[in-house]
Amino acid sequence: MIFLCLVAFAATGQKYFTKTGKVTFISNAPLEKIEAHNSNAYVVLDASNGSIECSVLIKGFQFVKALMQDHFNENYMESHEYPKGIFKGTVENMSAVNLLKDG
Repeated sequence: MIFLCLVAFAATGQKYFTKTGKVTFISNAPLEKIEAHNSNAYVVLDASNGSIECSVLIKGFQFVKALMQDHFNENYMESHEYPKGIFKGTVENMSAVNLLKDG
């Protein structure tokens, strides 16, 4: 019984998640710099196999100028139709990553 509990604990101990992940994008356009930040990304990392998934609400991106934010949501991203951005991937060579080290 103790062995089964330890195995179950070890299996679940390999997943890390946050609801406060940060996503930033910057575009140095010829006329104006475009920059936005979103601090509410949901990220899950499975350290046992390196799979990672990130989900972010498009309307959650904050711009310096409100007009940029309106154009971004209405004209470019159509966030009313596509409200969420999702990224799925795999961290290569996960065994070389030290999760205890910051950065």
